[in-house]
Amino acid sequence: MSDSILRMLGLFSETDHLIFKTPFSLWIFLGVAVAVVCLIVLFYQRTTAPVSTKMRSLFIGLKILPILLIIFCLLEPVAVTSEVTPQQGFLLVLFDDSKSMRIQGSSEGASRIDEVKKQFQDHSILKAFGDRFKVRTFHFEEEIERIADISTLDAEGNATDIANALNQVAGEFRDMPLAGIVLVSDGADNANWGSDELANVTAYLKSQKIPVFTVGVGEEQVTRDIEVLKVATSKTVTTGSVTDLFVTIRSFGYAGRTVNLKIKEGTRIIHTEQVRLGQDGDTQRIKLSLSPDSPGIFEYTAEIETVATEMIKENNQRRFLVDNRSKTARILYVEGYPRKEFKFIRRALEDDTQVQLVSMVRISPDGRLYRQGIQGAEELRSGYPVKKEELFTYDAIILGDIEASWFTPEQLSMTEEFVSIRGGGLLMLGGDQGFQEGGYADTPLADVLPVRLRAGGGDAWGMGIVDRSFRLGLTPDGRNHALMRLDADQNKNLAQWDQMPELTGYNRVGLTKPGATVLAIDPTADLLEGSNVILAIQRYGKGRSMAFTAFSSWRWQMLMESADQSHERFWQQIARWLALSSPGQVTVALDKESYAEHEAVTITSHVFDNTYEPANEASVWAQITGPTGQSEAVQLDWAFGDNGVYRAEYQPKIGGIHQVEVSVRSPASITFRDQTGFSVAASVAEFTDATLHADVLKRLSESTGGVYVPLKDIQTITNRIPPVKQTTSMTRERDLRGTTPLFSAIFLFLGVEWFLRRRKGLS
Repeated sequence: MSDSILRMLGLFSETDHLIFKTPFSLWIFLGVAVAVVCLIVLFYQRTTAPVSTKMRSLFIGLKILPILLIIFCLLEPVAVTSEVTPQQGFLLVLFDDSKSMRIQGSSEGASRIDEVKKQFQDHSILKAFGDRFKVRTFHFEEEIERIADISTLDAEGNATDIANALNQVAGEFRDMPLAGIVLVSDGADNANWGSDELANVTAYLKSQKIPVFTVGVGEEQVTRDIEVLKVATSKTVTTGSVTDLFVTIRSFGYAGRTVNLKIKEGTRIIHTEQVRLGQDGDTQRIKLSLSPDSPGIFEYTAEIETVATEMIKENNQRRFLVDNRSKTARILYVEGYPRKEFKFIRRALEDDTQVQLVSMVRISPDGRLYRQGIQGAEELRSGYPVKKEELFTYDAIILGDIEASWFTPEQLSMTEEFVSIRGGGLLMLGGDQGFQEGGYADTPLADVLPVRLRAGGGDAWGMGIVDRSFRLGLTPDGRNHALMRLDADQNKNLAQWDQMPELTGYNRVGLTKPGATVLAIDPTADLLEGSNVILAIQRYGKGRSMAFTAFSSWRWQMLMESADQSHERFWQQIARWLALSSPGQVTVALDKESYAEHEAVTITSHVFDNTYEPANEASVWAQITGPTGQSEAVQLDWAFGDNGVYRAEYQPKIGGIHQVEVSVRSPASITFRDQTGFSVAASVAEFTDATLHADVLKRLSESTGGVYVPLKDIQTITNRIPPVKQTTSMTRERDLRGTTPLFSAIFLFLGVEWFLRRRKGLS
């Protein structure tokens, strides 16, 4: 009823509703109003002049109405109007501004980013978007930033992080009406390779009903390009050793062409190899050899010759690090008697500065031992170690012609843990008391070895001693393994093995285990009689093991020219392979070896006590030395919940090679260290596999309810983005107390009542 009166007074519309903002209870005002009405009625029961009932009622009404209106004003009346209007949505346009957008397309040599600018300007795309939506433009690479004009796009980003870009804008516009996101990119999300970030963001956008309209830039097939895809080698190489280097390349448009592949140390070319390019899209793996001639950390470059007509020239090279710093490993060699094999192996390792051979040979039936290479009188004084703390100080163990019963069961179990837990190397040599002939089949070491042993051995099981001459033969794996490299040149290496003297005798063992690799065999053996394995290797636990079943390699020294170093080189490479990869009590590792500028380096260290149990209460520091020689100390924090693991992040300030040394001081005041290195240079990630990844963009748009179009069809997307189906509800309030109609009504009622009273002669 009050609404009707207010509409009559012109204070209310059909869409308004009335509320009162008084802090007091409406019942108080209602009580006051009733009391006032009663008083007025009583007041008009007696008049100074006779008045008709109808006139009395009129006077009462004219008196009550203004008073009720005054009470109405005291209630703080407010007219509330709600207006619902359609809302214009936001459209976010994201431009890929990474370096891959510099790549030239097939038309007129224009770059991808220039093609984007041209298409958007020629078809007035942003204006067409602006006619229907509130448009916001951004450019992104690793980070995303708002831009006002697409002419500022310069394709300078070192990486592309599509997931981060979508996540950032979706979060920023979370509470706003979002019509969709237009993503203009080549689809190379190289900041998230191998992760689920993009899939997670896609799922979120789908759940929020935010469609992504993707625009593919570039070509799905590069027509003219030669790319170095990968360089693989051992990061740790020892001086004087030869290591394999594998360079993987791929080419398009140059099938049959011969180009030069160069390996450079800094700016110095150390090797050039001619490569005949394969068919379009085929990958080629070129095997080379690398032999650093001085200690240190070196950065090498594998660089393929650039052809003038290539579309992408930045991907023709890859840098890689080789750590050739001097290291020394300790090897414990246990021999059953002073045989020739022992004498010549020891002599072969004497001049190797990276191996310290500690030997223990039994020299009498009563068990007396002859020790060599020990660091003090107490070392090995009581024979083979009986405590982990002592055995685990070595990096590798060689067991010669000595029976298993010479060791206690505890010592054999501890030796198994030396390999599996400590990460050391174990080599068992052939001999009358080697392998199953020595009773090792029923010991824990049978699990460690790469070949199977059978208790009792003997010819009945195709085992036993083979007592005849043979020339060692390399298997296909052996021909390609650095352990068997006597010469850096592959052909010369094979020729050298063909010239090596024959060996006499070996232990015939069982089949190799599934994870083993056979490097050498007796090629003359009758396989029906049993195994012909001479040299086999395998990983075991954290360490590695080797079986060399022959026991006359000394013939390679005695029967060759005195200047020939084949025997020495063979055993030095064996010793280094066994020992130099064994971890110390402190190890350091990086998440990768090469970083882009401004990229953070994650340093991880594993710390162990002297029994190689993880240590969680260590103080771990990394000393990082940059290319200028300036050092910086960084403390590593324990990774809670990850026993013995410590981590830190470091932000390099300049490019070049950086060296990292992690150190831990033990309770016995012994400092343990480990070292590594990394390089910082301009990233080439943007030019790796730099084709248009249309599949990524299509999957993104289809999953979120958008559409995919190639850049040339960009004009078709403008009308395919539906408007936002949202409205805005706006509430307006009007205070009715100070309105003219209300006050006019109050004064009108009072004035009419006063005029009539006077006319009737009432007081």
